[in-house]
Amino acid sequence: MAKSTRKLTQRKAELLVQSALLREKLAVEVLSAMQMPDFVMKGLNIWNGFSHIRKKPLFIGTLALSFLAIKPRRLISWLVSATVLFKTWRRFSPIVTPLIGFLARRKK
Repeated sequence: MAKSTRKLTQRKAELLVQSALLREKLAVEVLSAMQMPDFVMKGLNIWNGFSHIRKKPLFIGTLALSFLAIKPRRLISWLVSATVLFKTWRRFSPIVTPLIGFLARRKK
């Protein structure tokens, strides 16, 4: 009887240690999940944007036909050009935007 009590006590201690480790692991996972809502919300916004596009089959058909009509090399070169243009705009827009506003106010 003493052996079984000792075994049960030892097993209880092992389970308590395992439970504490699992709680710490769960706490770390919960904290990391709480820091990711920004990525989750961006993903959901993108998904909702696609659901709005899916409601317009004419737009999708036109887009698909235009991709089929354009050669892949040309499409890739356009995408590269668009990426360069976008990066350039992001870099210089803090300078250009106030200048455009100033010129627009000056014309009036």
